[in-house]
Amino acid sequence: MFDLIVIGAGLSGLQAAYSAQQSGLSVAVLEARPRVGGKVWSVPLASGRGFADLGAAWVNLSTQKRIAAHARRFGLDVVEQRIVGMAVMQVSRGERIEFPFGITPDFSPAEKADLERIRDHIQAESKKPGPPRVEDDRVSLDQYVRNLGAQPKTIQMINLWVQVMHGVESTEESAAFFIDYCRRNGGLFSIRADDHIGGNHQRLRGGTQAIADGIAKLVGSAHIYLDEPVASIQDRKRKQHIIITTTTGKVFHAKKCILSIPSAMYKTLNISPPLPPPLRDITDSSRLGHYNKAILCYDRPWWRDLGYNGFFLSYDGPVAMARDTCVEETGHYSLTCFVNGSHGEAWSKLYPHERRKAVLDQVAAVFNVAREAAADAEVYRPIEVFDQIWKHEPYSQGALAPITALGHYTRYDDVYGKPVGNLHFVGTEYSREWKGYMEGALCSGEQGAREVAEALQAAEPRPNL
Repeated sequence: MFDLIVIGAGLSGLQAAYSAQQSGLSVAVLEARPRVGGKVWSVPLASGRGFADLGAAWVNLSTQKRIAAHARRFGLDVVEQRIVGMAVMQVSRGERIEFPFGITPDFSPAEKADLERIRDHIQAESKKPGPPRVEDDRVSLDQYVRNLGAQPKTIQMINLWVQVMHGVESTEESAAFFIDYCRRNGGLFSIRADDHIGGNHQRLRGGTQAIADGIAKLVGSAHIYLDEPVASIQDRKRKQHIIITTTTGKVFHAKKCILSIPSAMYKTLNISPPLPPPLRDITDSSRLGHYNKAILCYDRPWWRDLGYNGFFLSYDGPVAMARDTCVEETGHYSLTCFVNGSHGEAWSKLYPHERRKAVLDQVAAVFNVAREAAADAEVYRPIEVFDQIWKHEPYSQGALAPITALGHYTRYDDVYGKPVGNLHFVGTEYSREWKGYMEGALCSGEQGAREVAEALQAAEPRPNL
């Protein structure tokens, strides 16, 4: 019997396993996929010029101490996010605005002032300490900003933020959820920034998979069981005994179990006895947004020649946002496009060649490639194209973190992420810092391992004195 079984070898699960081992516990990690990393997944380019990060990609080694520690431990180099040059705001296919990166798009003076007013209000709310407000959890973020008198372009921008961050629309998540998400990440500006203060400041030159692979080596391959989807979890609560059976027929016994999958997927598992009704209410009604990437790789960064830094936002879609993700040292020149929310849902249903054409046509329009030159334009001649639809991944099923139903985030705070019997829960969605990021996953994994170690220690029989 193991002291601990961890279900899921994403960053939270791997960190939980490693931290538990450091506390002296015996550990087994069960992973449904044939690889570790979960939503961290870097694939090698056919050109041999590096890697494409199909999942999590951005870090900040100044503000994310756990990621920074692993990067040092594994000898990983970083690339700073390029912000030099003009950015583009695509209002529609017929209207685009060029603006220096880092400032508000050059809307009309009234529209610009309105956007900055709402932006600054959310920033101020996200910097206030304390729990989210119940009344803010009962309204969608869309209704919240409308109540503040937001104008149409501001309402569209707020929706765009939510599409990019969570893969849903601003009508589908509560204001409290959004504000608290920002609060746990240092505020709205920290989330949105690509400079030294933000979560999008740097990327790992060799891909983020190196973090997952590095922690897996620390845990030890002998303790990680790949291709072992879990079929059932039986918790004998009156004893320190939990039994996990996989779809391959293997049976594992442990004193405790850490479940490291998105809470919206708990309902896919056969857990006996069932989770308590309040916990089922919040997890069964949570949803994972449509979160997709299209990565266009080129022989050279042609957009820079046109004066652009590769960053653009779009109300029109299907791409909601794109960034330059080049690694010049290896000759890897790419644009990473996020196709999220309702646009992403529609795009994901297209045939692969249709998805590719939709993205290339939009990129050409954004960077003002003349239609008469389009046939010969470099935008239409990528050397490699990736598209990753996380909804199509059976063991991910969508975006970075689940979105709770209106009212549930505050109503079920006392059970959300809290242990049940011998079952503990980890994931970036539960993190008190850098929620939704790799740093948050590591933080939650550490916390979950600490909980288990303390629970096992407390249950040890004490000698008679």
